[in-house]
Amino acid sequence: MSPSANSPTEVANTNYSAANFASIFAVLSTFNEVIRSNIKEPEELHAAVLCTEGTQKLSDLALALLAAASCRKTRTPLSAGHWPKLCSELAGNTVFILKGLQVPETVADSLDSFVEQPAAVRVDVLYWLCEAALMDNPAIKELVDREANKMRKPTLASTATQELVRLEPFAEVSKQRYWMFGDKTRQLYLESVSQRARGKLELLAQTPEEFASLAQSLETERSAVLKELGQVLTDEVVPYLEYQIKKRERAERAMQRQAMALANVHIYETRTRKRQRVNYNVDEGLEAIDY
Repeated sequence: MSPSANSPTEVANTNYSAANFASIFAVLSTFNEVIRSNIKEPEELHAAVLCTEGTQKLSDLALALLAAASCRKTRTPLSAGHWPKLCSELAGNTVFILKGLQVPETVADSLDSFVEQPAAVRVDVLYWLCEAALMDNPAIKELVDREANKMRKPTLASTATQELVRLEPFAEVSKQRYWMFGDKTRQLYLESVSQRARGKLELLAQTPEEFASLAQSLETERSAVLKELGQVLTDEVVPYLEYQIKKRERAERAMQRQAMALANVHIYETRTRKRQRVNYNVDEGLEAIDY
């Protein structure tokens, strides 16, 4: 039986490729104008891949990417009925991308067949669709070329006003672009703009430790742009991520204290046979006493 769009699907294998996952999120964030996905954070993509809230988000994402990879000119969303034909045609034209990916032939049978796959296969399928879209979609190529023409000299993008959907590289030098994504998170990707490896994104750093190590490496480079990038990572990105981690830890500790407080509230039986909670707040009792 196919999984319903409203019920969670159990996933036996959640060990998907982190590199492919990062590439998918980078494509969604950068080219949302073309793909029109509702996923804005890595956590949302992770939840969609694992179907923690049902399978509808995964199905919608797969259809949106398939539409972009198939270069459909109409803005009408695809339906599940389009999946078998378009998938089969795309597979025939992108065999070189499929090599090395976990994409069984049964994925093209139906959208349900894709959804029923393990998480590792789902990620590889989404990655395949992203790669195909980057390679052939004219709207994506137009966006890349248009923004690249604006960057005549290697410069750093301002970190103060950047939005999540970024079309301006964080830095660019020597046929390489550095892209920074994330709202409350940060992920730095390297893109080669050479003709041979055009559109390929490589995740460089996403934790404070990784950014600190990368910054040290960049500051030893000869390029002034890379040195400046390393300094920005040290002065702005690493402190920001450390602050977000501490903020998240404080919120988790607060939730733990609240859960422990609720767990320590005892229940007793009254003469009315209704279960009531014991109030251990001494201050409230003292306020009711007239002196």
